[in-house]
Amino acid sequence: MHGNVTQEEWQIFKEAYQYFSEHCLPPANQEEQAVAWWTDAAQAMGMLDVKWKDYPLMRGLLIAIYEYLEFKAKEKTKEVAEFVQE
Repeated sequence: MHGNVTQEEWQIFKEAYQYFSEHCLPPANQEEQAVAWWTDAAQAMGMLDVKWKDYPLMRGLLIAIYEYLEFKAKEKTKEVAEFVQE
């Protein structure tokens, strides 16, 4: 460990990264599996949030990750919409 990072903070970053790496490829919003994918992603996120409820760092990281995943899904949706229009 570097600096003054606590063991809990280290574990939070590790688990937030693991969550992101397992959910880093959201489907486009109109894809058939999108609802199931987002339901699974939200459930996994909820479990982490409950586990680390006493540490606001995890909630902040999860919110940022979720917003980024939404951005990625919207970008894919836009790409698919442009492709369908042609």
